[in-house]
Amino acid sequence: MNKKVLWKTIPPLSAAIAFLIMSALYCLNLITPYRLILKAWGIDWGAEPFSPPFLDTDTILSAVRCMSKGVDVYVSNPCDPRGRVYDYSPLWLLLGAFPATGWWRMPIGLGIDLAYISSLFLLPAAHTKRGAILIAAGVLSSASVFAVERGNNDLVLFVLVAGCAALLCRSGLLRAIGYSLALLAGLLKYYPLALMLMATRERIKAMLSIWVLAACAVILFIEITRHDLARALTLIPQGSYFEDMFGAINVGGGLTKLIGLPPFSAKIIEYAMTIGALSFGFALGRQQSSRTAMALLGENEKSFLLAGAIMMAGCFFTAQNIGYRAVHIVLVLPALIVLSSESRLPRFRYALPVALALLWSQGWRDIVHQVAVYGIGKQADYIGKIVTWGIREAMWWFLITIFVSCIVTLVLEAASTKTLLAHCKAKTCKPA
Repeated sequence: MNKKVLWKTIPPLSAAIAFLIMSALYCLNLITPYRLILKAWGIDWGAEPFSPPFLDTDTILSAVRCMSKGVDVYVSNPCDPRGRVYDYSPLWLLLGAFPATGWWRMPIGLGIDLAYISSLFLLPAAHTKRGAILIAAGVLSSASVFAVERGNNDLVLFVLVAGCAALLCRSGLLRAIGYSLALLAGLLKYYPLALMLMATRERIKAMLSIWVLAACAVILFIEITRHDLARALTLIPQGSYFEDMFGAINVGGGLTKLIGLPPFSAKIIEYAMTIGALSFGFALGRQQSSRTAMALLGENEKSFLLAGAIMMAGCFFTAQNIGYRAVHIVLVLPALIVLSSESRLPRFRYALPVALALLWSQGWRDIVHQVAVYGIGKQADYIGKIVTWGIREAMWWFLITIFVSCIVTLVLEAASTKTLLAHCKAKTCKPA
């Protein structure tokens, strides 16, 4: 077997083995070891009662069940085990065309997880055994396992985006299907609509056609679902700044709460840090050294890097996100591994360990807390949480800035962008 083919199979096979082991524990009713292993992985329910797997899968299915009974699921959802109101895209409710029952949770949850594991075969192959192991470390991270255990719909997005990134490296009809997958992901979760930036890799006429068709689809979607869409957007939840949540809002909100600043300070800090990260990322992305680094990547690695960077930057700047959404970092790992080993830029050498640390952040934060409490006492728990929170937030802002720089470099190097810049330059330099 070709070594690259062998390295390519390590991440999905690792995920499949872990999935089979945990599934066997649950099916054999070994709930205590099942929970202990998940806790060691960084997934802990705390004071909450134990919930069966695929709890998030049932968020949508329960809404479908209640909707079929005439319940307005944007107001209340008594069919959900935790009474969570429906706050997702109205497009998911098209499942109401099928006779959904409580029995659906297990097979659909399994289907989502198996689709995610299968999509890992689409990732660019690692160049070395070390690279394959590092990708597997990301696949087996606490963020990934959390998403799989919950059967969260972000895994559906992962499958769509991975399919999009892979197909955009092909030609003809397959590329069109790739953009369709990106558009579907955007209609299901909004922020993936930024993936349309990937159309800059096409010729100008093709890029404009893709953007026009996507815009028409979005306008039609908004027009048809306007009432429910507006309600869903107002229901997007916000959680603790200090627990397993990430986003641009965290630092401002956390500092405001810790120091006792006026409430408006949170937004000022968020906007200032956002402008700083975008500006710095844009400046880095325009450097010749960044273009030289990107030249080290194959087309497949560039496609997955651009898709993953857009997904992570999109969710980071637009909302507060539960930790499992970091699973999209897995998309960029193959490219980061190449850049960290072959590029001379320190920022790419640091980006890889930071990306893996964030995928595992809930796991190592829990370990630090437990060690602090055991070694010092309960009084150290609060300080430990604040310190690890600060470290995690610094990591997120660093990595997102690197992602912004990658987006800028890849978009500026794209076919349509080059043509437009050359045209503008020629027009500017044209003698009067």
